[in-house]
Amino acid sequence: MSRPEHNDPLPKVPQDPQDTQQPDMPSQPQPSSAAASSSSAHAHRSIIQTITAVIPTSGASPLLCFLPLGLMADAFHWNPVLISIYNFVAIIPLSAVVSDSSDMLSDYLGELMGGLINATFGNCVELSTGILALTRGEVYFAQSVMIGSILSDLLLILGCCLIAASYNNFIMKFNKSVTGALASLMVVTSVGLILPSVLYSTFPFDLGQQIIAFSRGTSAVLLLLYGGYLYFQLGTHSHLFQQQGDNQDSGSDSPREPQHSLNRLIITLALASLGIVVCAKNIMDSIPATAASLNISKTFIATILIPIISNSCEGAVVIAACTGGGDVDFAISVIVSSILQIGLFAIPFLVMLGWAIAKPMTLYFETFHTVVLFFSVLLVNCILQDGKYTYIHGSMLVAMYAILTLAFYVR
Repeated sequence: MSRPEHNDPLPKVPQDPQDTQQPDMPSQPQPSSAAASSSSAHAHRSIIQTITAVIPTSGASPLLCFLPLGLMADAFHWNPVLISIYNFVAIIPLSAVVSDSSDMLSDYLGELMGGLINATFGNCVELSTGILALTRGEVYFAQSVMIGSILSDLLLILGCCLIAASYNNFIMKFNKSVTGALASLMVVTSVGLILPSVLYSTFPFDLGQQIIAFSRGTSAVLLLLYGGYLYFQLGTHSHLFQQQGDNQDSGSDSPREPQHSLNRLIITLALASLGIVVCAKNIMDSIPATAASLNISKTFIATILIPIISNSCEGAVVIAACTGGGDVDFAISVIVSSILQIGLFAIPFLVMLGWAIAKPMTLYFETFHTVVLFFSVLLVNCILQDGKYTYIHGSMLVAMYAILTLAFYVR
C-alpha cells in the first residue's frame, strides 16, 4: 500500500518553555533573548522531526536479516515452509524501504513526479507476485492476490484506523469533499471489475473470446480513468490529499530541502524492488509444497497472507497516525488511493501484459471473489457516504475481514 509523500504525523511541540524543562535538573537562568528562545525551540522541533521520520523504517529494518536467510533457504533447498516464512518476513522491511525511498524522491522531482513514482512502486509486492503468476499461467492466483490486497486495505486497515481514531471519542465526522470523491471512484472501479463476471454468468453459453475482448477494452478505460485520478490527486485538487500537518507547514518561508543523495535514493529503490521480486519468486516456487505441508490452500496464501505481509508496514504507519483522533481523512485518502491503484492500474496492467505475452487474463473473477468484493465495497461506501463514524464501524469492518479469512481458510 502506498502513501502520498510527507505523511508521517509529527507530535505537537509545546510552546511553553517550561514544558521543555527537565524536572530533575537544577534550574538554570533562562535566556532573555527572544532569538535564543526561538533557536532553541527550532532545534527541539528539528530533533523531534528527525526521530519521527526515522521510526517507520527503523522499526522494520532489523527484519532485513531475513533477506539473506530467505536467499540461502531457496539456494540450498531448505524446508519449503522455512523458505516461505523467511521470504515473507523479508518482504516487510523491503516494502517499507521502497515506500520511504519513493516518498523522498519527491524532494528532488517535485510532488507530481514523486507521486507518480510512489503510485508505480506503491504496490510493488502485488505487482511482482501478479506478474510472476501470470508468466507461469496461474491467472487465478494473480487475480486472488489483487482481490486480497483490496480486501485487506478496505476492511482490515480501514477498520483499524476507524477504531484507533474514535475509540475514546464520541461521533466523529469525515471530510466529505475527500471521502465522497474517493467513494465514487471506488464504486466505479468495483463495477468495472465485477461487470465481466456478471456478464459471463447471465449468458447460457460460453462467451470465451468475447469476455477476453471485453476485459481488454474495460482495462483500457480503467487505465485512462487512473490517469485522470492521478491528475485530480496530484494536480488540480492536491490540497484535498494533504495531511493537516503539511498544510500548517506550507506557510513556512523556508522550503523543505532534500536530505538524501538522489543517486543513493535511486539505487536504494532499485535494490529494494529487486529484492522484493526475488523474494516473491522464492515464495511462488515454494507455495505448492508449503500449502501441502500446512494443509492450507494456495488461494488462502494469495488472498490473505501475501496482502497482509505487503500492507503491514504502511498499514501500521497509517493506523498510528489515526490513534487518538488523528487525521483519519488523510488515512482514508491513503487507503482508498491504494485500492484505486490496484483496481485502476495493477489489474488492468496485468490484463494488458497477458495480452502482450499471450497469457490471456480477464476481469472474470470467481463468483465468490466477486460477491465478497461487491459487499465489501458496498459496506465501506455506506460508511463513507454517511459522513460519520464511531469505533463500532471500524469493528464491523475488522469482523467482516475475520469472517472472510475463515471462509478462505476452509474453502
